[in-house]
Amino acid sequence: MTTQSFPPKFTQWLADNGVSIKDYEEQESIPRFIRVNPSHITETFAKELNTELTPVSWLPGLRFYSLDAKMKISGSKGYESGEIYGMDVSSGVAVHALSIDPEDHVLDLCCAPGDLQGNEDSVTGTVTGVDISKARIATCKNVLRKYKMRRFRLFDADGTTFNVHAPSRVGRWTRPTGQIAVPELDSDDDTAKGDQDTIVTIPSKRKDDTPNAPPTKKKAKVVPKVKPYLATKLVIGDPQIESPALLYDKVLVDAECTHDGSIAHLKKCDAVGWEKFEENFFDPVKMDALETLQRGLLSNGYRLLKPGGVLVYSTCSFSRRQNEGVVEWFLKENSNATLEPIPNAEKFPLAPSLDGNPTNMLRFSPSGSGTSGYLSRE
Repeated sequence: MTTQSFPPKFTQWLADNGVSIKDYEEQESIPRFIRVNPSHITETFAKELNTELTPVSWLPGLRFYSLDAKMKISGSKGYESGEIYGMDVSSGVAVHALSIDPEDHVLDLCCAPGDLQGNEDSVTGTVTGVDISKARIATCKNVLRKYKMRRFRLFDADGTTFNVHAPSRVGRWTRPTGQIAVPELDSDDDTAKGDQDTIVTIPSKRKDDTPNAPPTKKKAKVVPKVKPYLATKLVIGDPQIESPALLYDKVLVDAECTHDGSIAHLKKCDAVGWEKFEENFFDPVKMDALETLQRGLLSNGYRLLKPGGVLVYSTCSFSRRQNEGVVEWFLKENSNATLEPIPNAEKFPLAPSLDGNPTNMLRFSPSGSGTSGYLSRE
């Protein structure tokens, strides 16, 4: 792919959005990135692939390595066994920004292709993945099984209206602090049975909790149980209680976007023709609908987030409207939300920010970062 093949309207759009054409001219110099399962040794993979694996020093802890861009990992023993997997390091920044603690319950509202699949070593809580596309959710299912995740559930659902709260039960373990009274459910039809109550223990990390206060008994709202597309044994028995005490600790909204920051996506457009890309990218009705979707995903993710929790919004677009514009709108609508700095961001190889960017929003680009185009904010 060469930039000379870009449609003139797209080239002008890049200039209008402060995107350097160099971000696409330097595509061949971008290395390939992989993540490595923590229980395995990287030297084994380097020997098998017959290439050097270079640790990504600026994003420690997530086991990212770079290798030659032309190197194929599919078909290798490590890839087939789930010990290594391909993932651009810019996507790893969004996972890093979540700052996942061991007991956290994490919601991934646009979960395909499964950026959180390699994080279960650091999660003793759960990960709930949501995607409206049956094809993408099927991809996530395959990833889940391949990497042997044990605390994961997937829902084929609309992320703008999804309303299943964090699990109160993981296997035989129930969350240990605070108590809530839940109407007894009929095991056959999940309907409320009389006025009998079952006490379910759950934690709450709300800022106004009083340490050592006696548990309070509150009625939880009983809603029809939503059947997961797939759930592992440890979380399939969750009763799906709807309660303010069962909101998620962390939420990732890696939103649907125009993918103009993805070199791989633009290569496909270049190969098959730019007509469909131009039809979607420059159609004002479709762009309005996309913006509405992005706002809806961000708003619903925030609604399902605990007070004091962390939400990360990201895209693989360079569009100001899809990034800074969405975040600015959200902050105006939610005065109690604040942009927080992403840990260790001062060490990241960032692309230049746009003039007037809200603080604590990070941009990545091929020329500025040596990665695919990506934006992340916390």
